[in-house]
Amino acid sequence: MKYLFISWFVIFHINATSQNLLANGDFEEENICTEFTQNCAPEGWIGNAFAVNYYFDTKDWAASGSHFVGFIAGSKQLGGRRSFIRSRLLCSMRKGNRYRLEVYARSRHDVFDSIGVYFSPTDFLFEKRSFSQLQPSLVYRDTNSVTNPWKQPWKKISFDYVATGEEIFITIGSFKKQESKYLLPPEYKGYYYLFLDEISLVPADKHELPCANSDSMKTIIYAENERHSILERKVFLNRKNVPIEPKSPLTLLQQIDTLIIPDILFATASAALRESSNRILDSFCVAIGSRSIDSLIIEGHTDSIGTLAYNNKLSADRANTVRAYISGKTPVHESFIRSHYYGYLRPVTTNQTSAGRQRNRRVEIYLYTHE
Repeated sequence: MKYLFISWFVIFHINATSQNLLANGDFEEENICTEFTQNCAPEGWIGNAFAVNYYFDTKDWAASGSHFVGFIAGSKQLGGRRSFIRSRLLCSMRKGNRYRLEVYARSRHDVFDSIGVYFSPTDFLFEKRSFSQLQPSLVYRDTNSVTNPWKQPWKKISFDYVATGEEIFITIGSFKKQESKYLLPPEYKGYYYLFLDEISLVPADKHELPCANSDSMKTIIYAENERHSILERKVFLNRKNVPIEPKSPLTLLQQIDTLIIPDILFATASAALRESSNRILDSFCVAIGSRSIDSLIIEGHTDSIGTLAYNNKLSADRANTVRAYISGKTPVHESFIRSHYYGYLRPVTTNQTSAGRQRNRRVEIYLYTHE
């Protein structure tokens, strides 16, 4: 008799998937600023050019919804003028782990060779150095010329990033040292813009999930309502003594514990459990009894002997028998336990041999817990 245990891991909810570590990535939620009580900025995002508009509400221009943001990529009169937008991460990234940053960008100017992303442990708004003295963490270097400058579509831009573990803030803008040559008129007050929409920062590992307090961090980020002259005063004061920001909790790592109940623990061609199965299931129930369970998934499988209808029923009955046993032995609520059946549609090996068929006749239990 052979059955498999995999060591216990701390994980999160079965239905959770890798999620955005940036709040309000579509910019649809509007901030009501303290100074004018107006919805003049997106929640969670702040531009560092206080007198320049960076929040736009034009449904025909947005990548989705009706809102998007923009930053200054150059100036007609003031060479080297730039603006940036910044936000705080909902959770701390794990050192050495890979993340995917995606954003939709749009401009009628040839400025796609200078989109930069700057991760920092301190707030970019309080940065004393010029952008030309900073080294962006990521740079998008598309040097293809604009083919139809008057009607540019939104362009999806993707970055892969390996975290240092020090990231608290993200800043996006043009870090290009030299001024670009602009062929078309500027959009606003002599400024050339690049617009952004639908930004996401997602772990490459689908089992890495946001930290448990990401919602409370989002509330803190959204409570930052200073804009305009109030923000200018705040920036002026904090540049003298840049505050040290506490780190948010790390993202959670999701993994799955598996228990395989082999066919030998069931009566032949039956869903009835043999007495020998009790020791295994009882041990399993004791092990999970003190854990905070998010989900238990129980899957029934068979070999290919017989019709699909017959095997579907047998695999469903066996999965439900195991479900009932665990439900009766643990405090896990029934709503957290789900059973599925697959008949012979998901074999783990060949059905051409008796040994292979025996391996295919099984019930698999997947356990999901959280910290």
